[in-house]
Amino acid sequence: MPSLAWFLPCLQGLMFGLLAMTLHEAGHLIAALAVGVRIKTVGIRWKGLYTVRESGPAQKNLIVSLAGPLTNLILLLLWPLSESFFLANLCFTFFNLLPIQGSDGDRILTCWQQMKREGWTAPSFFRAHKSPLAKLVSTHRHSASVSHVPQSGD
Repeated sequence: MPSLAWFLPCLQGLMFGLLAMTLHEAGHLIAALAVGVRIKTVGIRWKGLYTVRESGPAQKNLIVSLAGPLTNLILLLLWPLSESFFLANLCFTFFNLLPIQGSDGDRILTCWQQMKREGWTAPSFFRAHKSPLAKLVSTHRHSASVSHVPQSGD
């Protein structure tokens, strides 16, 4: 009887790939809920799991689109536990960031282009006056834009 030992790594790779895909979609779902984007449906097709959500502002869609690959990127930190899980997450991170039609990378690029067309320049926390970072940035901008005004004695 032939040995089926070769099948175990294949099965392990498949299982870790499905886990990485599921966690990727969970990243999208959590981000959508966090920014208030309504989820219409979650499903599976030949390419894998997918999430359909309402169209919202480009900034929110950018966050939701980045959340899946970012989840896989964070899961790369678990590489000491399993090289197979590391490889599955590395592949999901890389391929989902490519600007291929229908991918996260395509949506990220589309959102970024839309935000640039709309004149978006910085996240709202940079523009909020209460943020210490905003104060630092605005102080730096103000001091850089103020020209030297000669005083009587210069």
